Amino acid sequence: MVSIGIINKGPLLNWGKNFGYWYLIKYFHNELRSAGYEINFYESMNSKFYKSDFIIVDSRTITEKYTNKIRRKLKLSVNYNFLETIIEIQKKNSNIVWLDLTDSSGTTQFEVLPYVRKYVKKQFYKDKSFYKKFFFRDRYYADFYQKKFSLEKNINFKTHLLTDKYLSKLVLGWNIGVGNYFDVLNRDKYEKYLCILKSLKSNDSKDLYKYCLGFHKPEKKLDDIYYSFNLRNDDEKKSIHFQRNKVTEILNQYFKSKNLRFGHKEYLKKLQQSKISIGAFGWGEVCYREFEAIKMGAAVIFPNVDYIETWPNIYRDNYSYVSYKLDFSNLIDKINLVSSDNDLRENLVENSQRICKNVYSHEGLDYLINFFKKITN
Repeated sequence: MVSIGIINKGPLLNWGKNFGYWYLIKYFHNELRSAGYEINFYESMNSKFYKSDFIIVDSRTITEKYTNKIRRKLKLSVNYNFLETIIEIQKKNSNIVWLDLTDSSGTTQFEVLPYVRKYVKKQFYKDKSFYKKFFFRDRYYADFYQKKFSLEKNINFKTHLLTDKYLSKLVLGWNIGVGNYFDVLNRDKYEKYLCILKSLKSNDSKDLYKYCLGFHKPEKKLDDIYYSFNLRNDDEKKSIHFQRNKVTEILNQYFKSKNLRFGHKEYLKKLQQSKISIGAFGWGEVCYREFEAIKMGAAVIFPNVDYIETWPNIYRDNYSYVSYKLDFSNLIDKINLVSSDNDLRENLVENSQRICKNVYSHEGLDYLINFFKKITN
């Protein structure tokens, strides 16, 4: 039996802590144990955690310190120097699996590679030579917009490039699509906290899946499209946020809509009423919106992400989503195509929902077992 310790900090009654990124492991806890993996979660790096055969260290456990959160709110520079901490951890257990939870495929923490056994990330560039190049704001798409539109002044970035020596340490993990949302459409807050309390007392996480937001069929739609973005106009990183702003500008012009914001329940209902959800990158390529849209039965139109690999992979062009070019030149054409073709929309929804449903099937279990083989090999 291989023991694996995972840090999962956060408020005890937080939904995301219990049913978010790590829920997939809890869901398959018994099956993973039968496959030879004893996985335990810890609130802190205590002696039991260090006694595990392997330890998974979530990058945000170290980088998201209280002082950094305060400095970010005050718009001060943030200290991301975590090598000293990693070196101290290594003295107690050298079988460190580093989990890079940064948002973009291009934002990396390769400086830890000499000190860890494996380096896991939610999504990678397919072409690993990209990690041997410098991109503006450490993002392929930000670099594209900076070169095309000169959005920001040239600034120096401290980027640690990948070397061939450490290429074998890279292991693809899973993205935010494995997480679950509470079924706010059919259940109340009392049931939400009852579900969380049950999860703290029982190892049977499968029984609690019924409290999560389900999949909705693409029934009769009232609206053609839905889009709404946090435009972050006050943020200085213009090259990162340019895409959202430009998409909003184009859609406002063509569809005379407004970039309205809603509470989560109303937001889900809007997605359910819409034929299409128009997406754009945020701090990274993979965003919550697309997985929410899929659950609510809306077809997804999203920037082309053929250059990344991730799991679950809902980004199969003309199969589970329809892409538009980074320069927006075919955005309106793609919207007109999908909105006018009922069969295409239904196929997109059916295929994307199947991909997401399979996460909690034998396919998801197989993926997890292969993942743990890779990081413990």
